[in-house]
Amino acid sequence: MTQYTPEEIAALLKRVEDETFDRTRGGRDNLGITIAAFATVDGGMLLVGQDDLKNGGAIIGIFEEDFQKEFSNAIANVQPAPLCRIDVVSVDEKKLALVNIQDIGTLKPCSYKGVFYARKGHSSVQLKPDEIKRYHLFHGTANVEDMPSHATKLDIDADELSYYESKLQKSKSNIVDSVSSPKGALTSRGVIVLARKPIDFVEGAFVEIQKYDNMLAASPVPVGSTIIISKPARQMIEETVSIIEQNLPVIRVYEGAKMTQSSAVSISIIRETITNAVVHRNYRSHEHIRVRIYADGFDISNPAAITQQMWHEIQAANTTYHPNEGLYTFLNPVLLYEGRGEGIWKIREELRRLGKTSPEFRVIGDSPSVFYVRISLSPAKVREAKLLKLMNVIEKKGEMTSSDAMRLLNVSRVTAIKLLNSLVKIGALQHEGNTRTSRYLLRAK
Repeated sequence: MTQYTPEEIAALLKRVEDETFDRTRGGRDNLGITIAAFATVDGGMLLVGQDDLKNGGAIIGIFEEDFQKEFSNAIANVQPAPLCRIDVVSVDEKKLALVNIQDIGTLKPCSYKGVFYARKGHSSVQLKPDEIKRYHLFHGTANVEDMPSHATKLDIDADELSYYESKLQKSKSNIVDSVSSPKGALTSRGVIVLARKPIDFVEGAFVEIQKYDNMLAASPVPVGSTIIISKPARQMIEETVSIIEQNLPVIRVYEGAKMTQSSAVSISIIRETITNAVVHRNYRSHEHIRVRIYADGFDISNPAAITQQMWHEIQAANTTYHPNEGLYTFLNPVLLYEGRGEGIWKIREELRRLGKTSPEFRVIGDSPSVFYVRISLSPAKVREAKLLKLMNVIEKKGEMTSSDAMRLLNVSRVTAIKLLNSLVKIGALQHEGNTRTSRYLLRAK
């Protein structure tokens, strides 16, 4: 939060509207249009809660809760949404909101409710079709990771930058340049990877962790305080993994008087799920990553960059999708355990090897959507045990027919086909042939 002196606030109350400054009494559409217009050009500041100077400039003030709702509704309709910083200040016992709007760099132009706007002089005007076309021709396609933030090089974690200098074998200046906008501000990728406290510049850039106590036949009850972590991505991943590991059951092995213990699940599984959440998060969303820890496992939900339909297609075709390619490329060489397109496979295989319940992966909702992961440490159920047995044999033979599955599991043909098709659905097998020549092949990874 920026600290404004009384003199600075007094100057803003008298400032005339121009290309980088405007004021409004409030209102969702007024906010949305002005934000889109500033974001298209060079960014700017919007003072909310004061009448226009031409109408006397009276301080109307805001109700903070109402303003936050208006702002959230407005920014939800701005595409692409620029990074904004909001400061609430008090003047004559009334509150005003100062909204600092960053430009959207090469993602220009910016729209509100499907209409493109730009700041021209002291007005926010709708762009004409030929103007929109020129923006698109000049900027072309761009990555949301390159959106400028309000962070500068002074906000970089020096130790983290030194760490990457060593791991990536690149100079500090080279690394900083790769995550900075042409005007010198850190991009959203730079904030996520290097900023000391990303939440100060990218809304929702943190992990929330809550432990729960599982009670039989009752809803889980929260235990202890919620933990909030907002640090450079690598540090945030490591700290989150450590907290999850410390709160999961352990396996104790006794050899005489000597006892050794280890986590009930490989730390690589925990790290893989957290890394995927950070790398694949939708950073246009104001929501954050949530981790819930239970006695028998944990789950993670984060804003998804894909829809339910896209998820079904990815599963069916066994393809990969990286919405934050730059972030992925930046983190992968130092994290080492987030393999391209292999994360879900690695998690499934490890839990299957341990005889645990199959992990759950799904997309909930659409625009906005949430990617949900559930890792359970409970033993595999009867159906999952059968699937486990099927996969163990198929991995050795490379293929299987429904007749083979019937004999192996001692089940009906209908049940055998259902089990095999469930493995096709999650991308483990591929189906070839018709009724008589039907066979199920191990899908290449």
